[in-house]
Amino acid sequence: MSVFQGNISGSIKSTAIDIAGKLKSISVYNKSAGAIVVSVGIVVSSTDRYLFSFNLAAAASTGSSSFVATDITIPASAQLLIVAGGSTDYYLTIEPLIYTAD
Repeated sequence: MSVFQGNISGSIKSTAIDIAGKLKSISVYNKSAGAIVVSVGIVVSSTDRYLFSFNLAAAASTGSSSFVATDITIPASAQLLIVAGGSTDYYLTIEPLIYTAD
């Protein structure tokens, strides 16, 4: 399983994913003093496609973080995209799709 993680304020894109995979989980945490919105998506053929939007309360208060388990297929050569309105820790897990011969 691969991980895309870090801290941003603004936007970030991952490098292109080599093989198709499944986005298995998204965890985001607001480190800002005020409420923010965090959007998570993918970039396919230079087009941004947003999958989730999180409204997060101020740091260290109820609602300042969010976790979601997913099972979304990500095509090969796509990039993960995160856009945050303030300082945000993020952690996404991606599981490669493995095809086997019958």
